[in-house]
Amino acid sequence: MERRDYLIHQIQEMGAFLARLILRLQKKEVQPSAEIASVAYELENELGFKLNDLLFLDNAAFIELVQEKLLADENMEQFAVLLEQLGDVALENETFLRQQIYYRKAMELLVFVDRNSQSYSMQRQQRIVTIRTKLNA
Repeated sequence: MERRDYLIHQIQEMGAFLARLILRLQKKEVQPSAEIASVAYELENELGFKLNDLLFLDNAAFIELVQEKLLADENMEQFAVLLEQLGDVALENETFLRQQIYYRKAMELLVFVDRNSQSYSMQRQQRIVTIRTKLNA
């Protein structure tokens, strides 16, 4: 019972951490490059992987690592939202290719969650459509 409570607490903590990062990106109070660097730093401290390394993993390794670290579908969806937000601000100081990488990883993660989830989510489907639109624009 104690192990289960600890695991639930870890999942909730990860969700709260990702939510804070997403909110910070949405505020856009500082320069996008500084914000991306800050998010990358916090991800490295909290999850133990570098954002740049994660972005350039092949899709199978990317999914495996994210699944191992984030533990729950909800957290993986939040991480996909974070990647999408990073893609939204990336074009201001980074290349179009970098923006597309953020979007593709977010898409890959959402499609994985959608395929493996026990429940259907209209919100998840809408986010997939939104990212596809951004990728094809």
